[in-house]
Amino acid sequence: MSEFIPSGYISIREALNRLGRRLFPSDWTGEEHRARRGLISKNEWSRIKDLPPARGGNAPGAGRAMRGTLARPVATRASSPGDPSSAAYQAEYRANERYRAARDRLRTLLEGGDLEAAILDPFSGRLHRASASLWRRHNAGRMIEEGQAPIPDSPNTGRLWVKQFDQPNVPAKPMPRARMPEVIEALKKRIVTENLTRPQQADFVRKSFPNYRVTERQLDEIFRAVPVQIGRPKKSDKKV
Repeated sequence: MSEFIPSGYISIREALNRLGRRLFPSDWTGEEHRARRGLISKNEWSRIKDLPPARGGNAPGAGRAMRGTLARPVATRASSPGDPSSAAYQAEYRANERYRAARDRLRTLLEGGDLEAAILDPFSGRLHRASASLWRRHNAGRMIEEGQAPIPDSPNTGRLWVKQFDQPNVPAKPMPRARMPEVIEALKKRIVTENLTRPQQADFVRKSFPNYRVTERQLDEIFRAVPVQIGRPKKSDKKV
C-alpha cells in the first residue's frame, strides 16, 4: 500500500532527489541515500594507510603487531568495511558526498525560508508548519535523513513533508521500449570488463542515454535481463 502524500507536498526523498539533480546533473542517480556513512576518500586513505605505528607499549613485538593491523582499526573506526582503494568503495564514497551536499542544501533552503516543510501528525491528521528554528538544531541533518521531526506541543514525532517546488530540467522524452534491448546489450558489454553495483549500473545507463528519461521501473526491467555479477571480471587480455 502506497504512503499517503498530503496535497501540495512531496516527500523528503523526492525533495533531495530534485536538489541532487540540480547540484549534480550528470552524476545524481537517486540511489545516494543507500551509500554508507563514514567512508573515506582515496586521498585520505593514501595519507593514513602507511602511517607509522604509535609509539608506546612495553610488550616485545608490540610495534610489529600494530604495524600489521594499522589499516584495520582505521576502517573500523570510520564504520566503513571494505577496501578504500577499490573503485566500488570510492564510488560509494562519492555517492555519500553527493547525498550530504543535497541534504545540507535542503537544510539551508528550509532554514532560510526558501522552501517550506510541514510535520504530519498521524493521529490527528494535522499538518504543522516546521519553523525555521527547527533547522538550526544540532540534529537537523538527522531529521532530514530520517524524514521525521517532533510534533509541536506533543511528545510524538511525525513525518516530514516539503512543499511542492519545481523540478530541475531533465530530459522530457521517456525511454522508448524499442531502445531497451540496446540498453541491455550496452550494459552487458560493460560489466564483462568491470564490476558495477546496481547504482553504478543505473548511472551508466543514464549517462549512456542522456536524451531519455529512464524510470525506476525500466531500470528494474533492465536489471532483470542482466545477470548478477559473481566474483571479479575476467581480464580481456588474459592469455590462454
